[in-house]
Amino acid sequence: MKTNLKLLIIACCILGALLQLHSQGYIVDNGVVYVGNYGFGYEFDVIQNPTNSDYTGFFLQSTGKTPPTVYTNTFSFSVIVDEGVRVFLVSSNDPVSLQPILSQHWTELGYAPSYVFTNGVPFYLGFYTGFYPWDSHGTYTGIYSNPVFGWGRFVNNQGVMQLLDSAAEIGGGGIYAGTSILIPVKEPSGIALASLGALLLGFRRMWKAFYSPM
Repeated sequence: MKTNLKLLIIACCILGALLQLHSQGYIVDNGVVYVGNYGFGYEFDVIQNPTNSDYTGFFLQSTGKTPPTVYTNTFSFSVIVDEGVRVFLVSSNDPVSLQPILSQHWTELGYAPSYVFTNGVPFYLGFYTGFYPWDSHGTYTGIYSNPVFGWGRFVNNQGVMQLLDSAAEIGGGGIYAGTSILIPVKEPSGIALASLGALLLGFRRMWKAFYSPM
């Protein structure tokens, strides 16, 4: 009986440790890139699928000057017409993840109105994209499977929009703007679940061995 009790305690400890594990995700090389300005505005692309280098993206089109200014400082926003990418005005160290997006914590860029970006003042944009943001009826939900979260640091340099720095992650729960620090997924990782299954199977066999009639 004492042996069984010890085994049960050990199993519970291992189970608790496994459930604390999280999927960490990883940084994607060239996850956010500047493409160019080919008439639709300054195009910036965000990775959707690192496996096949599938990108989506958005445009910042200069539209004029909002006083007081010498240089162009007003830009319109539009996205590439596919799964698209949701873009938010964020600050350094903000957690770019699903929870604040669902709670509408930040201003989300849209087709209207235009946005003023002061010349020479860097700013951050947060990104959220992935696969198929529609439900089974084809209604847009804005929620992606296999999500990618990222950020970019930009500056309006005398009317020219420039990407200064960026990072994007997949497989985790998000990323802190301006950093490479990932936010873990708040659910057991695949390794933890597989280990849990093996543990329960082993414990079941052990239990049967102790209590099966000779």
